[in-house]
Amino acid sequence: MTAYKNYIEDFPRRCREILEIAGKPAFSRGREVTLTLMVASAALVVPYERLKRDGRWGDHPSGDRNTFADAAGKLESLLDQPFMSSCLCAEANSTWRVGKLLSVTGDPDSWVGLQKSRPISKDKTVRAILSVIRNGLAHGNIWTLRDPIKAIVFVKSVTDDNKLVPKFSFVSAAPYEFRNLLENWFDFLISLRLSQEAVFGVLKDAA
Repeated sequence: MTAYKNYIEDFPRRCREILEIAGKPAFSRGREVTLTLMVASAALVVPYERLKRDGRWGDHPSGDRNTFADAAGKLESLLDQPFMSSCLCAEANSTWRVGKLLSVTGDPDSWVGLQKSRPISKDKTVRAILSVIRNGLAHGNIWTLRDPIKAIVFVKSVTDDNKLVPKFSFVSAAPYEFRNLLENWFDFLISLRLSQEAVFGVLKDAA
């Protein structure tokens, strides 16, 4: 078992291999959505967290944002793009939906907010969409609609100044469209073409 060269390209590439290897068996057993969510929970969240701009607690402790500064800059550029016309989506007709929820109790099919969901607007950024998806994957804020699964719903709490949780934001999509987003995310990470000097520096530090 070889060590990871990095967690920006090499780790997600291995996750993609798992998605491909397990794809047919998972589909034959009706577990393709579970497989996609398992892979996304690692392959989307890990590179995103290590490269994105500093958050509430500062930059990621790995220092990857500085080590792979060019890649971090390309991610920031992507995050500022309109989601629907970005390389992660680029679909004229789409099942992607967004909206607000006052509660996440009970069966999702009964949530009024979901019934009032709307298509993603042309100016909604990749940052806004991935923020909700990342939160859903990292904190277990994931629900599904219908049986068989018609849509995956990712939820993020929206707090006010008093740290209360008056409502939630959500992003939803059909399973095949979320799988497409994950595949497009892999393609984006590959396109970053990490500096070999930086990669070798990471391996040297890890030795």
